[in-house]
Amino acid sequence: MLVCVAAFGLALIDPARSSIVFLGVILMALLCGMLLAKFTLGPARDTARYQKLFISNIAHELRTPLSTIKTSSEVALLDEKLSSPLRHTFREIIEELNRLSEIINNLLSLNTLTRPERMQFSSVDLAPLSESAIRRHTPLARERGIKIITRKEPGALVWGNSTALEQMMVNLVKNALSYTPKDAGGVVTITIRPDSDDKVLFAVADTGIGISQEDLFHIFEPFYRADTSRNRTIKKSGSGLGLTIVNEMVRAHHGRIRIESQKRKGTMVSVYLPRGGADGKKTAGEDGRSETSIDFSNG
Repeated sequence: MLVCVAAFGLALIDPARSSIVFLGVILMALLCGMLLAKFTLGPARDTARYQKLFISNIAHELRTPLSTIKTSSEVALLDEKLSSPLRHTFREIIEELNRLSEIINNLLSLNTLTRPERMQFSSVDLAPLSESAIRRHTPLARERGIKIITRKEPGALVWGNSTALEQMMVNLVKNALSYTPKDAGGVVTITIRPDSDDKVLFAVADTGIGISQEDLFHIFEPFYRADTSRNRTIKKSGSGLGLTIVNEMVRAHHGRIRIESQKRKGTMVSVYLPRGGADGKKTAGEDGRSETSIDFSNG
């Protein structure tokens, strides 16, 4: 934490030269935590579960200094006498801090998902959750010139945790918007409907760049990013944990996730979740299994 504060002080003195150093310190702190989780845990703790728990502790420790630095940067921007180069530097710092905060929040979510017994389940209506997810990303859709279409049918009650389900929707909607080319008439379609007697479908389809077969093999791996170098309108952002968390959330809810994608055509992610009863109880028919499937037929 002291190193982060020192770097921030250096940025105030000479922002043009030290902003990269400042952000590098934060990134190195996060990377060190991940490396420690991977290499210093003893053999008895050499499991994905304990690595996630260790990384979660690192994430908690980083939250406070990042919040302090962000608040100080935002206050600095209120100074009308601030020079243009310095203002630009602070805005870049805030942008990177937002990205790091997203990584930390996703790491903490993964920690929660390693202990699903802590999650409170009830009958949840997906419709209002999807509306909240859309509202959060309306500015991004407007900025990228992408139209969002929603198709909802009544009876979309699922047995789950509302906070986890909303984050799942947020991740899928953001992913679809991020990988749909800017100002190209793109469309993201969200579908919510009962699929069978014991399942409800939540699907997000986009008209984006699609995913290659090679990338599909790794799509749920933490920090994996598909190659977007050929399309300059696709900006790599976020934590690289979005789909990893979605997959873990589906598993925690004993659901099923399916991804269909075609290069230069788009991608559709379909999530099937156990139905919840109108009486607030779990409906019969859930067998406790979860499933992940990827459609390679379209290439």
